[in-house]
Amino acid sequence: MNLNERLQQEQLGNGTPKINPDEQSCYLGTFRERVIVAVKVSQLGNSDIQSAFAASLKSHSIGKVLIDQNLAANYFTTYVGLATQSKHPFTLLSDTTKHHHQDDPIAVLLAANTAVNVDNIYLG
Repeated sequence: MNLNERLQQEQLGNGTPKINPDEQSCYLGTFRERVIVAVKVSQLGNSDIQSAFAASLKSHSIGKVLIDQNLAANYFTTYVGLATQSKHPFTLLSDTTKHHHQDDPIAVLLAANTAVNVDNIYLG
């Protein structure tokens, strides 16, 4: 990015440009390469998925749970509870409307701080 582009971004209030903003929007503010496991909106109430997510938390001591409060709706307390039981830090997100246009967006995920490159991040 050249100096003029940088100055224009600052004037527009965009601040520091994000790397892969569409990807970060899809994965609750993180990169795909950092996602260990993800739960889509359609899976939130499924007890088998909740159990599988809890098992994933137990088998991965690293990472942080990201929860979209708007998408998780009535289930966000369930996933906060799972994160708390497994002693994982969690973040409740409330301003993630950009990815809501997807057919079945991710509502909850466990993400590492660095790349882990898990091939299949979806449960079920």
